[in-house]
Amino acid sequence: MVSWPILIPDNCPFTFANLPFGVFSTAANKSKHIGVAIGDFIIDLSSLEHHLDDTNFECLGGDPVFQNGDLERFASLPTETRRAWRETMISWLNDPESLLFKSESANVTAFVAMKDAIMHLPFAIGAFTDFMCSDVHVENCSILAGASTPQGHYNFPLGYNGRASSVIVTGQPVHRPQGVVSSKQDSSYTYQPSSMIDYEAEIGILIGKHLPLGQVITADQADEYIFGFVSLNDWSARDIQFTEMVPLGPLNGKSFATSISPWVVMLEAMEWHRCPSTVVDLRDGGMAKVPHLCHQKTESTWDLEVEVSVLRPGPNGQKPLLTSHSKLRDLRWSPGQMIAHLSSSGCGLEIGDLVGTGTISSPGDSPSSRTLGCLFELTDGGKKPAATSQEQCLFYLKDGDEVLLDVWNSTRTIGFGNLRSQLLGPRSSID
Repeated sequence: MVSWPILIPDNCPFTFANLPFGVFSTAANKSKHIGVAIGDFIIDLSSLEHHLDDTNFECLGGDPVFQNGDLERFASLPTETRRAWRETMISWLNDPESLLFKSESANVTAFVAMKDAIMHLPFAIGAFTDFMCSDVHVENCSILAGASTPQGHYNFPLGYNGRASSVIVTGQPVHRPQGVVSSKQDSSYTYQPSSMIDYEAEIGILIGKHLPLGQVITADQADEYIFGFVSLNDWSARDIQFTEMVPLGPLNGKSFATSISPWVVMLEAMEWHRCPSTVVDLRDGGMAKVPHLCHQKTESTWDLEVEVSVLRPGPNGQKPLLTSHSKLRDLRWSPGQMIAHLSSSGCGLEIGDLVGTGTISSPGDSPSSRTLGCLFELTDGGKKPAATSQEQCLFYLKDGDEVLLDVWNSTRTIGFGNLRSQLLGPRSSID
């Protein structure tokens, strides 16, 4: 049995203030179960649900919601119901007389060692939309491309619809994609493996409420549609991307993989970690003062910081070649504004839709303190190394490199857990 109290190791992201939800299996039980992360354990809600009587089950309305292998049914519950269930879990974990600790059968069934878990996607992702909302990122990329900064960026959140089919969870490797690349020398085109693989450090927002086709929402109303947050790495093949960008935008250069962390930090856990944006006109709906983009509340975003490292195998083992830090609050547009703008066409929203913030780059980047969220920026478009060591220089990613993405609030009381992905060589060519 796991005894009370549950001890939280130092630097563990899964605290009593957090309690993120995820989907897991084990080698012994290959069916997908829904769980809550706490310390070094997972509370198996799919198994625990069988031990609940009517009183325990009352806050969920009496219907099982943890038996379908993903979070859709739980996410579809009213916000008040989800909040009540989360508070019930906190109460049980803090009470040595609760079902979790008093019932041996419930205890043995409910607690699963985190190290034994195989993690899965939290939802069947139906749609993925990625935005581009960082002033620093947009302006840097424009300079590197020899273009003027798109004025639309200051008037509304720029975004595009990506591929839901290639959203994968932490630990799943990514293969170097092949695609059509143009030659700078003679304007010829070649189908070849990409030589410019990049990461993009982002935060993902998972939708937890259906918005019918034709209906629209405001930036403040968007909170009602947010189930929670994950870390997100939107992998990019820059040479393929730049070849195909004009005139319709990215396709294969951005479609081959998007990695997310498996534990969803619920909106309710972030309630006390709201903060104002550092962009002074964020609340006003941009330069055009678009009505659905206006925020009435000052604290329109969240206190979340992104840390990304690149690890490369070497003679002395894996060492980080680079670590950079950036902040969600430095984006021009808030998550609520992104969701509101996405909905403004009347396209509707579905439970499990994934929205990416776009690359999070912060001001103040320097060689001693990196604050940029992708290698394209950090290397000045591949012209200079982002980091050097005695053995290695870092321009773009090499086969075998690992990208480690971590998100915490600034006081490090709530974390998302590691998002770790390795780049492998290309798959076999088409004959």
